[in-house]
Amino acid sequence: MNRLKHYTLVTIALVVVSVFTTSLTFAQRSKWRKDRNQSLTLFSDSATATAAEYMLHLEMAYQKIDSVQNVSKLSPEIMLIGLRLTESDSIIHFVDQSLIKYEQTLNLRNLEILKILLENAQQDLHKYNESFKASDARLSKLRLEITGLRKDSVLRKLFRDSVSRKKFIPQLKGLRSRRRYTDSLLTNSLTTLHKFKTQASAGSILSAQLMNQLNTRLSMAGKKVFEKELNYLWEKPVPSTSRESLAAVFKEEQKALTFYYSNSSENRFVRWLVGIAFLWWVMRNLRILKRKDKLDSVKPYGITYLVEHPILSALAVVFSMAPLFDLHAPAAYTQFVQFLLIITLTSLYRKQWSRRLFYYWLGIAALFIVFSFTNHILIPSLLQRLFIIILNVVAVALALLFRKALPRDHQLARFIRVVLILLIVMNVLAIFANISGRLTLANMLSMTSVFGLTQVIGLSAMVKILVEAVLLQIHTSRLQQSLVNVFDPAPIVQNFRRPLLGIVLLIWIVVFSANLNIYDTLFKGVSDILNAQQHIGNTSFTVGSILLFFLIIWVAHFLQRYIGYFLGDIGDDEGEGLAHRSRLLMTKLVLLGAGYLLAVSASGLPVDKITIVLGALGVGIGLGLQNIVNNFVSGIILIFDRPLKVGDSVEVGSHAGRVKEIGLRSSTLVTTDGADVIIPNGDVLSQHIVNWTLGNTYKRLDFNITITLPEKNEDDVIQQIKEVIKNTDCVLKKREPAVLVESVKDNDFLLKVFFWCEDVYKEEQTKSEVRYQIYRSLKDQGINSK
Repeated sequence: MNRLKHYTLVTIALVVVSVFTTSLTFAQRSKWRKDRNQSLTLFSDSATATAAEYMLHLEMAYQKIDSVQNVSKLSPEIMLIGLRLTESDSIIHFVDQSLIKYEQTLNLRNLEILKILLENAQQDLHKYNESFKASDARLSKLRLEITGLRKDSVLRKLFRDSVSRKKFIPQLKGLRSRRRYTDSLLTNSLTTLHKFKTQASAGSILSAQLMNQLNTRLSMAGKKVFEKELNYLWEKPVPSTSRESLAAVFKEEQKALTFYYSNSSENRFVRWLVGIAFLWWVMRNLRILKRKDKLDSVKPYGITYLVEHPILSALAVVFSMAPLFDLHAPAAYTQFVQFLLIITLTSLYRKQWSRRLFYYWLGIAALFIVFSFTNHILIPSLLQRLFIIILNVVAVALALLFRKALPRDHQLARFIRVVLILLIVMNVLAIFANISGRLTLANMLSMTSVFGLTQVIGLSAMVKILVEAVLLQIHTSRLQQSLVNVFDPAPIVQNFRRPLLGIVLLIWIVVFSANLNIYDTLFKGVSDILNAQQHIGNTSFTVGSILLFFLIIWVAHFLQRYIGYFLGDIGDDEGEGLAHRSRLLMTKLVLLGAGYLLAVSASGLPVDKITIVLGALGVGIGLGLQNIVNNFVSGIILIFDRPLKVGDSVEVGSHAGRVKEIGLRSSTLVTTDGADVIIPNGDVLSQHIVNWTLGNTYKRLDFNITITLPEKNEDDVIQQIKEVIKNTDCVLKKREPAVLVESVKDNDFLLKVFFWCEDVYKEEQTKSEVRYQIYRSLKDQGINSK
């Protein structure tokens, strides 16, 4: 019993303690939660938001949605790219269908055209994908900005607070509708953009697969050119459906021509821009000559094409260079451009060539047209093969006749004769290839030979026209400077003919190799050689960079040497009005400096190591080449300070004459005796310079004259002498002549005559003329003079 009471008391005590502990713990937790809520309320915007704050956040949300809505649409550029995707897809589809339908009939030329079209499509797709990625990133960022509005704690509090929400019901409804509209715009833009991206990605994948097929075909097509395609000529022909294939190929070539024409507008723009600039240059000079009524003065220089046919001459230049811009164009396009060149040359040569040579040229033009059509025959019949062989024989005969009738003085006559021999050899090989069943090789040799001949004749016309343009510019510039003496065009033609011959040879080889379908192989081989890294010690370089370095330097020296021709300066020291030579020298200096800087930067040579070498050279210059540096710096001072200029009449030390040239190291004076006196520029600046033409060309002249006056009044005679002087040519009229009496002995008067000459270069001529006119005037009056 006692034990039971004890247990009961202990249990009651434990329950009381447990209840008290639980109450205390609950009270502490309630206090902690209250303190936590209070602390959170201090750092919460929504907890303390007012109506003004609600309105401020609503306004910010409106502005954000409006700004996103304004830029959520796809840009016009992206929509335009989406339209262009269809064109790229059509090109890829065209290449795919061509590889499937015409697997056996596609030759090397067609495969290269397909590859060019596919490469252009791949480049376009790459650009499109980059634009799509940028636009996708922009739209995704805008969507994140819209999503970020939901995290605004103040707006969330407003939506939960029913009392405050009633005050802003119109604003909240407008905000909700704008957000939904903006979301729909973003969704539509992203959907359209993803559609474009999917289309571009599919095109990229298919184009990559087609490129692999084309590369495989191209690697095998070069070998198939020399394989037998048809039976031997004496064998029975195999029946074929060539007519249908030919019509289909013409249709597909028309598609290729359309695609190429739409994707090569930049090349045509550059070509026609060059032609228009050339025509403007020529017409400007011709208008100047017509205005001066000097158009007939160009005859001594052999300028015929530009005077008689300026527009045809410009077209000949454009069409002669055209194949260089269209190396990978479809055959129909290059043949059409070459046909335009033939028409232009025919119009130019109609009156310039002899009748026999012109008829041979018409035969070559006809051969070109016929070969252009036969080149598209895929599987010819026996009669067609015999007809092509007859054409080859006719080509050989015309080449022999044309070579015999070609004048030796014709422009690029040797080059044309070499091409004629090449035409004969290639047509003979084409005959054997046709007989042995290698039709592709026969067509390629025949077409390339005739194309090469018409091209070289066009290039010869281009050289003649360009040389005429240079001579026309020189002649016009000299007339504008009142230089009327005729110059010798032979050295000028020779100076320009050599570099033009190199350029012509390079153009012809490039076009010839492109027609033989070996240009890409040659270009790749030469590029590999030129771009291969070479090492000498720690220095690495390429052969191409070295050649480029010397080429730019050569061009800079060529321009600075002959740029004076375009200003009428051909080094004729007998001419007048050559004061521009000082400015010309500055231009030459700038050309050389810019050329060397461009050569160093373009070649990729290590500039830091070149700087070390130049520093070492600077030390050597400072120690051993002081006089040369002194003369060089003095030459620059003479150019910019201009105490004298080319054409001035000067006296430097004991030398007097006209300044012929101011160089970087020395200057040249031409004395009245015709001697060239070369004076270092340092000596010129270190001496007194008498410049008779620095401010003007006037010079005062004087001489003595003795007259006998038995009965005449000396004042009347002196006035008569003054009148004679005033009426003489080259005497300056605005300055009064003076006649002074030096001495008188009996009736003999010694007179000192002073007058001004207009041109210092004609002082001796003027003095002689004045003496003679005074003598005649006094003699008519019966007065003796001596």
